Order: sequence, then structure tokens, then C-alpha cells
Amino acid sequence: MNRFTSRLGSWMEEVVKYSRYVANGGLLFTLYFTLIYGAFVYNNFLERVDGAFPGVWIAAAVLFIMPLGHRPRTFIRDADQVFLLPELGEIRSYMIGVRLFNIAFAALRGLLVLLVLLPLLVRTESYSGVEVLAVVVTMLMLSAAGRLAKVEGVREWLILPFAFGSGVLLLIDWTLWAWVPALAPFILLHVKRNERIPLLHWLVLEEKSRAQFERVISWFVDLPTSKEEVRERRLLTRLLEKRVLRRVDASRYVYGLRILRSNDSLDLILRLTVVALIVMWMSGGWYVGFVTPLFVGLTALQLVPLFKRLEAVSIVSWLPVTRDERIEGYSWWAMRLLIAQSTVLVLASIAFGATWDAAVGFVLSITVIRYYLGRLK
Repeated sequence: MNRFTSRLGSWMEEVVKYSRYVANGGLLFTLYFTLIYGAFVYNNFLERVDGAFPGVWIAAAVLFIMPLGHRPRTFIRDADQVFLLPELGEIRSYMIGVRLFNIAFAALRGLLVLLVLLPLLVRTESYSGVEVLAVVVTMLMLSAAGRLAKVEGVREWLILPFAFGSGVLLLIDWTLWAWVPALAPFILLHVKRNERIPLLHWLVLEEKSRAQFERVISWFVDLPTSKEEVRERRLLTRLLEKRVLRRVDASRYVYGLRILRSNDSLDLILRLTVVALIVMWMSGGWYVGFVTPLFVGLTALQLVPLFKRLEAVSIVSWLPVTRDERIEGYSWWAMRLLIAQSTVLVLASIAFGATWDAAVGFVLSITVIRYYLGRLK
């Protein structure tokens, strides 16, 4: 356990260090405003729903996906493949520490989901206190089971049938027994638990989790060493080659290729656009036009550190083009993508009941885009 506590202490020092940088970042204030506005919108939404709203169906769907998408931490390092080999038979305390740490994080994730889900269930369903407790326990257990499955090397799809069973019990109004299927995965995980540290597997989990952590931190501070995930996207790549590469514009082509294939740019814009549409739908016309500059600004803020990261790892920095030309090439793509996002959100806000605030929101969006792209220089 001494080795685990030392690794945990190093991780906490790193989190505290980066938290100080994050506290001074402009994105943090944008997130504050987003959360405050989201709270008002969600409260307004809850006041308008009644017992006819399918809240229990939403709860069942959330239970089904709770075991998915976890990134457990193991604190394993590359050098451990050599230096931990003599201790593999006597290091169960380290494995216990890793499991307890991930259970705690899984419970935290479940509690955050419950902060949003429970008010909806209480509003739409006539649950007693014991039934609410059963929903809470079921959610936490499924979240912990999904995270431990990654640690033990068990495929996630083996946990999904148990999550589906808990969801079905909610739908047939057997809420008090929803925790029973959620308990069954722990029997499976106990049988398949690792007796010795699977070094390579845990090292891969640690690298993926750390990459996700660095991706979030890079929204606030520059982390040029962070890794980037890309996708092939053949159709978009061919269109890019036909329209841009023929013009012999190296910086626009390379940055366009990285933006279209990167999970941190095009996927980011799509995800935030979907979230913005959900917020507009839930707002019920309550100054819905101001959602546009809020989420466009949130997107622009995250595209600025992406340019700095590409400057450090992209081959475009090796090409015979100046920094001003590289900034122009990246800004060309970022401006058009952000304006396209603004246009989609403005049209959606009008469909959701915006009037004058849609025009104000569009003007504010253009101002925010120009401001943040100006920070690239």
C-alpha cells in the first residue's frame, strides 16, 4: 500500500498544480456561466413537466449506459514493466488500492448523474424514499461495475445485460428490486479478478486515462506534449484534397486535414452543438438566442489551445511557411467552422421560439469568434 499511496500522492499534487492554472483560465468562467444558465434552464424545464413525461424511460436508458465510457486510473508507469517484476507476487495491497480508488471515482460519476436525474424522477414519478434510495444504489453499483470491468480486463458488454435488467425493473415498477441485477456483475468480477498485476493492460489503461486528463487540461493551459486521437474520414479527406490541395496552399491543407480528422476539433464542435440544441429545447423559449454565443464561445476557447498543440506536433511547422501563414491557415478553417456552428444554432434558436435575441446572439457570436481567434497571434 505504501507504493500506491505514494503514487496517489503524486497524482494529487499534479491535479492541484494544474487546478491552479485552470482557476486562472478564461474557459473556467465560461463554464461557470454555462452551468448557471443550464441550472436555470433545467429548473424551468422541470416546472413544465408532469407525470406524462417519460422520466422512467430516461432513467432506464441512463442505467443502461452507466457502465460505459470509463477511463480508470492505475498509476502504472513504463518503467514498472521492469522494476515491478520482482514484486508482482507480493503487491496485492497496490491492486486493492487501485480498485478502491476507481470505485470511489465511479461513485462520484454516478452521483453527478443523479444530481440531474433524481429531480426529474421525483417530478414525474411517485417514488417513496426507499425507492429513491434503490435508484441511487443501483446507479452507483452499475457505475462501479463498469469501471472495475475495465480494471479486471472484462469486456463491457458482459455488464450491459445486468444494466438492462435493472432498467427493465424500473419500467415494470419494481424499483425496490432494481439493485439485484446491478449486484450480479460483482460476482462475475470477483471470479475473473486479477491475482497479479497485468502490467501491459494496466499501462494501456493509464495512458488512455492520462491522455483524457491532458486533453481536458489543454482547454485551459498549453500542453504541447499531450497526444491527439485522429480518425481516417476518407470522404472528407478526399473533398479536402480536391478543393484545397489543388490551390497549393500547404498550411490550409495540413490544418484542414488535422481539424477534420481530430477528435478534439470537428468532434468537439459537433458534441457542443448537440448539447446546445438540447439546452435550447429544454429552455422553453427563455432567452434561447443567448445559448448561441455561449456555446460558440465555449468552442472557440477550446480551439485556441488546439492550435498551440498542433504547432508543436504537426508536420506543418516543418514546411517552408511563416508563422503568420500558419495562423492564417488555421484561422481560415476555425472561422468558417465556428460561423457554420453559429448559423446552425441561430436557426435552431428561431425554431425554438427566439425573436430579437437570435439576432443579438449571432452578433455576439461573431464578436466572440473574432476575439478568440485574435488570441492566436
